[in-house]
Amino acid sequence: MKFRSIRSRLILFMLLATTVPLLLSITITYIHTKETIKEQALEENRNLIYQGKVNLTNYLNSINQASLTLYTDANFLRNLRKIPDDYRAVAEVYTSLQNILNTVHGIERIYLHATQSGQSTLVTPAIYPKREYRTEPYISTQGYEKYTTAIEPTHKSHDYGFPPSPTSYSDKMVFTFHRSITNVPSEKVLALLAIDVSLDSVADITEQLFNKDKEQLLVVDQGGTVVYSGRDSQLGTQITDKELLTRIKGTQTEGFFESGGAMNVFEKMQTPYTEWTIIKRIPNSTLYERARQLTQINAAIAVIALGIIIFGTLFISIRITEPIKRLTSYMNRIQSGQLDVDISWNRQDETGIMFTRFRQMMDTINNLILREYRLELANKTNQLKALQAQINPHFLYNTLQSIGTLALQNNVPRIYALLSSLAKIMRYSMRNNDVLVTLRDEADHVRLYLELQKERFGDQLVYTLDLAPDTLDKPMPKMILQPLIENYFKHGMDHEGRQGMVRIESHMREDGVLQIVIENNGSRIEPEKLATLQEQLAGRGNGELEDEWAGDNGEIGVRNVLLRLQLYTPHDVGMRIENLEPYGVRISLEIDTEDMQDMRTGENKTAEARTGTGPREVHTEEN
Repeated sequence: MKFRSIRSRLILFMLLATTVPLLLSITITYIHTKETIKEQALEENRNLIYQGKVNLTNYLNSINQASLTLYTDANFLRNLRKIPDDYRAVAEVYTSLQNILNTVHGIERIYLHATQSGQSTLVTPAIYPKREYRTEPYISTQGYEKYTTAIEPTHKSHDYGFPPSPTSYSDKMVFTFHRSITNVPSEKVLALLAIDVSLDSVADITEQLFNKDKEQLLVVDQGGTVVYSGRDSQLGTQITDKELLTRIKGTQTEGFFESGGAMNVFEKMQTPYTEWTIIKRIPNSTLYERARQLTQINAAIAVIALGIIIFGTLFISIRITEPIKRLTSYMNRIQSGQLDVDISWNRQDETGIMFTRFRQMMDTINNLILREYRLELANKTNQLKALQAQINPHFLYNTLQSIGTLALQNNVPRIYALLSSLAKIMRYSMRNNDVLVTLRDEADHVRLYLELQKERFGDQLVYTLDLAPDTLDKPMPKMILQPLIENYFKHGMDHEGRQGMVRIESHMREDGVLQIVIENNGSRIEPEKLATLQEQLAGRGNGELEDEWAGDNGEIGVRNVLLRLQLYTPHDVGMRIENLEPYGVRISLEIDTEDMQDMRTGENKTAEARTGTGPREVHTEEN
């Protein structure tokens, strides 16, 4: 394939015009999508972490409030001095601790050490309370005597020095809420309270904030110890990420930063008894997963589109260049003298139009060679036919006039009237120059025809012409109504039974369409034939109509009426045929009178120029 050919240039152009924009579109889309996803993810996760912070704060506040209920018990502080000798005081202390245990969900155990009596008490949900005398509190609580409230980081559960019970779980991770109970308003410590809280309650809150399989969430205290993590191996360990430690110990209460191939979103919980930081770590692989998927989808679509474009370019280039080669071959043959070349090309596109025009050009050239001879021969033939067509009708018309005159001489006026009607009908049909007439002319012609039929059938026939006055001067093609009425006498009239009836009415629609309705009470059309007839009429004359409705021996029938109506107007012309109940047939015609008026004006101007006369006034006899 030569590079200068249209096909190769078209392929190269299409590849460049599609590949470059596709690659730029994919790149820009990926960058924009990545930034958009980052912004959306940051906003969503900020809201999630804030909600988690509120829920965790509320949960810790509920534990704090539960521990403060000891101060609302007027006998509790007094009972701390009475134990262990006063069993009633011991029971009331048990009850107070048991109330705290039952108030907040997730409390594993409560340890209380009374400093004055040396009584240590342990309350758990699964076993009976334990108590024993100790000179000092359990070692894990001693460091919190100086704090009113504090939270011990996550650690393994233990029984505060009491013998383990069958239901004890030493491997379970908990965090401890410490409170020093003082003799208000003095600051003297009466007891130390330690409440172990299961991480399950924290997990119930935080697990809604992240995807365990793809993301990581940490709750870290101000010392960098992991209070909660989705990974059990990190519980109670120290954070080693320097960037993260800097953010935890800094003054910024919320924000985000990127490190280690992930985006970290954090927010601090600031309460009187602790300062936890909630950190959500989202790996870039998870964060930009949707962007990569979208890019992969776009790339796949681009590859498919590129393949389709290449195939389409080849296909189109072949379809463009092949006709050029074929046309060049035809031209070479014509140049050699073969003027009768069969130029065939069956496409419906521009190339088909080009071949059609070329074929028409060759036909025109071939026709011009014999034009003078053929035109002269056609003119002579037409002149002969025109003379023959005029002789017979004029002879018959003149003969009828002579017979009518003879009838008057012999005092037979009825015969003269009938012959005059027949002569007028023949004269109307011989007006070859009048292609378009008015509805008034058509109605007069139909009235003469019906009068002749009434002479034949007598009282067995009645007819009515109900024509709106504004329709009488509307133009329409000549000889439209009489063939349709003639079908009634040929095929529909009951010659032995009921009285025959023909009704013709007309009116103008608002859209300027003349509507003419012809009804009779003759025999109905068989349903099968009527369906076929309606289908053929809907096809605008395509196909043959039923023989009895198409006319005999080539005479004008329903199909010819429709074709002539369509011939004189570029718009749709409606004709409907339907059966009436219980008998009879209705034919409806719809004619666009504006097109007819334009055509009639043109014909009148042509006739005036040819004859030098003005318009002819028509006087119609009203019956």
